[in-house]
Amino acid sequence: MYRSLCRLIATGSAVFSISQALAAEAPPPQPAPDSPAFIAEDPALSALIGRAAPDLRYTTLDNHTVDLGALYGHKPVYLKLWATYCIPCRAQMPEYEALYREYADRITFVAVDIGFGEKPEKVAAFVARAGLTMPVVIDDGRLSNWLQIKATPLHVLIDSTGRVAYTGHQDGPALQAALDRLTRPAPSTGRIAPSDVGQQAVFRIGENVASFAESKVSGPLFPAPTHHKHAVLFTAPWCESYLKELEPRTARHCAMFRAIAQRSVSTHALRWTAVASRLWTEESDLAPFQKQLGPDINLVLDRNASVFARFGVRQIPAIALIDANGRLQDMIDADDAQAERRLTAFTKAP
Repeated sequence: MYRSLCRLIATGSAVFSISQALAAEAPPPQPAPDSPAFIAEDPALSALIGRAAPDLRYTTLDNHTVDLGALYGHKPVYLKLWATYCIPCRAQMPEYEALYREYADRITFVAVDIGFGEKPEKVAAFVARAGLTMPVVIDDGRLSNWLQIKATPLHVLIDSTGRVAYTGHQDGPALQAALDRLTRPAPSTGRIAPSDVGQQAVFRIGENVASFAESKVSGPLFPAPTHHKHAVLFTAPWCESYLKELEPRTARHCAMFRAIAQRSVSTHALRWTAVASRLWTEESDLAPFQKQLGPDINLVLDRNASVFARFGVRQIPAIALIDANGRLQDMIDADDAQAERRLTAFTKAP
């Protein structure tokens, strides 16, 4: 999936295609695999069908409250998860707005930006350009993690009882048929209790993270006590390439933080681990990314997003600094102009 998106960037026509898609009334109902609107379906999403939908509360961009748990049991709910820098998301937006205008009186629409690598002002600017008129919220990671989302866009339809009725990436005939089914009269089976998503605890500065870091099923962030300082780079294999045209500043930051890690690891003063986001990342992307990082940086794919969640990382790149006793000493984000200076100070500190 990631490679097909990168090929669109490499053609040099991706930005033009995005502009066309945003200006058009609707993309083709069944886009070809080489179209910017195309994204392959994930068969694993079928496991969500029939589950009680999550109980979450959001504030919209225009400062209204959306309480998902309170919406269930009245009429169906349509959640669409997307990101401003996602090419298929952009291509689908005209059709999404058209669906809202068609079904708004029968289905509650909520546009959910996944919040990964996003900021409210950027989302608001995109919404204005795309002409979206439905409620728009920004996820804090809990809905994305509950859905185990690996790519956007993602359509989630919830029936009037509060159960997930449909999931899919494409916006063609299958989605249209699901919307029509959802609005047909059906015998009432009662409202079910929504799923309790809960709030993920985030590590605080000074907290010991060693037990968590040593026990990851996807591979330890660092081995059990080695009495060395550690640095954890939060990034994605696609950051420098896929975002080069769409989000050049973020792409530059990812390249800069990777270079900082590579310079630092050569001194052997720190042990480094790179944690790759599961979003838009396939297993086949890991080997070339490891080659790019170099053999001295341990690479871990955050398959269930728990590492990003526990360290509170919603923007890439970021670096966590952990002392020789396993305590979190600092978090450095991409907007910090003093990133390398802080890393050097941590390295030299006793």
